[in-house]
Amino acid sequence: METPFDLAEELSKQSGLLEIPGNLLMKGGPEDYIGAVICLRGTLYFKNAHTPEVREALCQCFDAFKRLAEPNLTWLWREEPPEGSPLTPYAEARSLREMLSHMNENYPLSFYYTSGEQPNDASDWYFDVFGQAAWEAKIGYDTSAVEFSVPLLYHEQHSLDFMRLFQYCARLLDAEHGHAGHAFNLSVTNLGENEPTEAFMAERMPGLDAGTAGLLANRPEFKQNKIKTVSWLTLLNQARLEAAGGLKSLQDQLPDSHFAFYAAGSGVVIQSGAYPYIAGDAEGAKPAPYVLLNHLLKSIRCETVGDLHGGSRHGELRLTGWAADQWLKRLDVDEQEIPAWRTRLLEQEPRLDSSNSLPERL
Repeated sequence: METPFDLAEELSKQSGLLEIPGNLLMKGGPEDYIGAVICLRGTLYFKNAHTPEVREALCQCFDAFKRLAEPNLTWLWREEPPEGSPLTPYAEARSLREMLSHMNENYPLSFYYTSGEQPNDASDWYFDVFGQAAWEAKIGYDTSAVEFSVPLLYHEQHSLDFMRLFQYCARLLDAEHGHAGHAFNLSVTNLGENEPTEAFMAERMPGLDAGTAGLLANRPEFKQNKIKTVSWLTLLNQARLEAAGGLKSLQDQLPDSHFAFYAAGSGVVIQSGAYPYIAGDAEGAKPAPYVLLNHLLKSIRCETVGDLHGGSRHGELRLTGWAADQWLKRLDVDEQEIPAWRTRLLEQEPRLDSSNSLPERL
C-alpha cells in the first residue's frame, strides 16, 4: 500500500524548501538573501489606530502572536521612528506597548517583526502594523492594517492555533474586513525587488494572496463596504455581511459540511474548507471552497483596487493595471458552472470536523 504523503514530515526535513532567493526575477538577480517565503498569513483592516483603546488592542494581538512566535523572532524594523534606529534586534527592542505609549496620536504606526537570520530576509514568522495617524483619519484616510503569519510546518503541527489567533484579533480590533490563507511574505526592505516573484507565483496558485495591505488600506474602493478577496478565512463586518445578503442567506447556500461561520465582533469569520488551499486539483486550478464563497461575495468584492505592485523597472512581471484586476477575478466562474463546483466540493473535498474547525460555530 502506498504511504500517504506527510506534509509536516517533508517540511521538517527540508527547512529551506519554501524560501526563494532575493531579486530572483529582477535584472541582475538573484542575490544572497531570502526574498520571499511562503506561509499562512492573516490580514485585518480596522479603524482608529490612533486611539489608546485600539493601540492597546494591537498590543494584545501582538501578545497573542508572541505566545506562538516569540522564540523565533529576530528583528524589529520601523519606518522613520520618532526615536531610535529603524532596525533593532528583537531581543534588544522595547515592548510594543512601551513604544506605543511614547507615540503621539498624530504619529503613524509602522512596525515589522520578522524572524529572518539576516535583517533583510523575508520570514514566515511575521507581524506588522500599518496604522494611520489621527490627522490622516480626520481627513478620510482612516483605515489601518495588521498582518501576521506562521510557517506552514507550524500550522501542520498545530492546526487550530492560527484560526484562533485570527478570530481573536478580528474581535479585539473590531476589524472591518480581512482574509487569511497562503501568501508569500516578501523582504521588508526589498519589497519592490521581490514583487515579481509574488506575481509569478500568484498567476499559478489561485489560493495565494498578493499585494501589501498597508498600501491598499485606503484605496477608494475599500470605502464602499467592499472586500479585496476571499480566502480560507474571510472576515466580513456587519455592513458587508448585510450587503452580501446576510448571515442566514450565506449559511443556506454554503454547506456546513465544508463551511463554518464564527462570531468576530460585530461581524463573522467564514472558514472555507478543511484546510487552506494554494490551488485546486487536476480538474481545475481554482480551489472549490474558494470558488463557491467568491461567487456569493462577488457583489461586495472590488472590481479594481488599482495596482497591487509597483511599476516594472526592466519589463519584469508585476500585478499592475489589467493584471491586478484579473487577479481580483481569478476565482470567478460562470453561473451555470456553480452546480458542478458544488458537486466537486461535496464529493472530493474533506469535511470539517473537530480537528480542522473550531467548536464555537454559529
